[in-house]
Amino acid sequence: MQKKWVLASLFTAFSLAAAATLERDIDFLVRFAPPRDLPLPADFVTNNCLLAAAARASAPEAYPDSIYLDYVLPYSVIREERDDWRTSFKERFASVVAGCTNAYDAAVKLDRSIWDMIGVHYDTRRDKARQSPFHSMRIGMASCTGISIILIDACRALGIPARLVGCNWTTIPGNHSWVEVWSGGRWRVLASGEKEREDSIWFLDYAAMADSSRPDKRIYASRWSPSPEGTRFWLTWDHPQSVSDVPADDVTAKYAIKPRFAIVASPETLSRPEWNMAAEMLAEKHRDDANTTIIACSPANAAAALRNLKPRYAAFLMRQDEFGTQTLLDLKTMMRSLDDDQFDDAIWGIITGPDAKTAQRIASSRLPRQIGSMLATTGVDANVVTGEIATISDAFPKGEWWHKDSTGNISRFSVTGETASVFARFWQEIDPECIVTSSHATERNLEMPFSMGNIVAKDEKLFATPEVGDASRAVPIAESQREKVWAAPGNCLIANHIAPDDMLMTALSFGKVNQFTGYFKETWFGFVGWNCWKNFAKSGYSLAISHYAANQWLLKKLSSGEWKNEKEHDGLIYDRDATIFYGDPMQETCVGEEKRRARRHVAEKTPMFDGNNVDRDDCIRSDCHYPRFIIFPDSTRSHEVRNIPDGCRVFNADDFAIIEND
Repeated sequence: MQKKWVLASLFTAFSLAAAATLERDIDFLVRFAPPRDLPLPADFVTNNCLLAAAARASAPEAYPDSIYLDYVLPYSVIREERDDWRTSFKERFASVVAGCTNAYDAAVKLDRSIWDMIGVHYDTRRDKARQSPFHSMRIGMASCTGISIILIDACRALGIPARLVGCNWTTIPGNHSWVEVWSGGRWRVLASGEKEREDSIWFLDYAAMADSSRPDKRIYASRWSPSPEGTRFWLTWDHPQSVSDVPADDVTAKYAIKPRFAIVASPETLSRPEWNMAAEMLAEKHRDDANTTIIACSPANAAAALRNLKPRYAAFLMRQDEFGTQTLLDLKTMMRSLDDDQFDDAIWGIITGPDAKTAQRIASSRLPRQIGSMLATTGVDANVVTGEIATISDAFPKGEWWHKDSTGNISRFSVTGETASVFARFWQEIDPECIVTSSHATERNLEMPFSMGNIVAKDEKLFATPEVGDASRAVPIAESQREKVWAAPGNCLIANHIAPDDMLMTALSFGKVNQFTGYFKETWFGFVGWNCWKNFAKSGYSLAISHYAANQWLLKKLSSGEWKNEKEHDGLIYDRDATIFYGDPMQETCVGEEKRRARRHVAEKTPMFDGNNVDRDDCIRSDCHYPRFIIFPDSTRSHEVRNIPDGCRVFNADDFAIIEND
């Protein structure tokens, strides 16, 4: 009915030939109009189509009908208020692009001219993100989305195809919107309102880290008609955790940079079919999200090959008889020597096991992205995971422990005897996805808090004993069925390797641990261990990146002279070469605080990120004073983080940045 009504008005004023062309445009516009806009006034639809066709006829470049229909003809961009902007914008801005024969150059001229002409500038105090052009002009300010809508409409008024692009950031809180312009047969990026061209746009480094495996972390481009896949824009302007009714194309692949991933193994290791299979499994797992290269070289002598490749990630595949403490120290030193600065030059880890079968499992593992259950011998927040937790900690009175069941109910208990049996019980009953431990440890054992019991590695199995040093009453612990990660922020030597059945190897095989981080030397300072745990538990980072970030922060403090006294300086030096990460460094298993923080911001209606500016309260949170890390996927490019919040400072390195409190 809508189209017939519009056409009836049309045929009274125009020839059949002219009406035939306009009929297509009207049909397209009405057929894909949002239901809330219907019925559209006949004179509005007719006028919009006539003005769009006239603009196309005088546009700087020619383009196909498919581009015209979706990106010039529509009267709106997303869900902004509806304004009749075509006549006004054509009159205001035609002189700006006069003489342009390139659509992108014309759009750049618009972006450099129109903001002062209409008195609109970026400001977080705007009324809402998705303002219409006339709304923004009335109040003189707009968000990145509002700015983009104005520029898109200005382009369309002059016959230049343009669309909105946006995403939720992957590595920092918040989101951003920008503009793409069709020119030269392709979509080209324009940083609306910032007077930057394609080769100098600040947000491309962030966009390069988009995660195609997560719908809420992909990059979307708006359109008028439904995409062939039925994709919808992941809504960033109203609610960061929902999908809108705006049709869109997934353009993540255009922006995301595939990082380089080096898999290093000795020629002897690769000559063994079962170990070579582990290398191939790891490469195959990441073939779609990384440029993988298998390097046949002794890991400790791989510096030259790694300098040439410049990988963002590196995995050292080693048999258990190929390495020990000195190898770990050599790798730590080597991975800081691949370029001229003092920082770790890749996110890296060791894939190993007492046998090739264990290494294959770790290499091929696809652990769930969100950790759901936990067993801890140190204090943890009851909300750190959504599922079941059991905690035995020396932060509690001696012998006390608590349990949160799968419904969220928390019970507290006290035992007068050993607590090792409690640990063993929940190891079996919960079969947790994450183990977190502190207290004394060696390569052979893990003490319970207050030394009330002991976990011992023997004969490639784990045993619980009621007293430290008493193995006579050792009780076997059930073999794990569920794959795990293990963070040991405060255990001495637990990550060191001395035998095929030490704690490390037993955890990796018998315990089904796919990622393990901890100390391979005695601990006394604990900077990297505990900050790795904080990053993992509260920042939404993977365990590998949590360990990498803690090391980089330590190295930054050393390079900047940020220590209080000689004891702290000596502690930083010691911790620099005391911790290690085992597992696939690209595996992004997380505890999930980032998602909870997003829900908190939604509930409080507090913007996590608006336009260019990181929200200070989210960047440096009041309940945990440690920095936010921005880690770039391409280590061959120089990067710089800008537009940080007031009261914060940024440290820019070659492939990462740290944002801290002043």
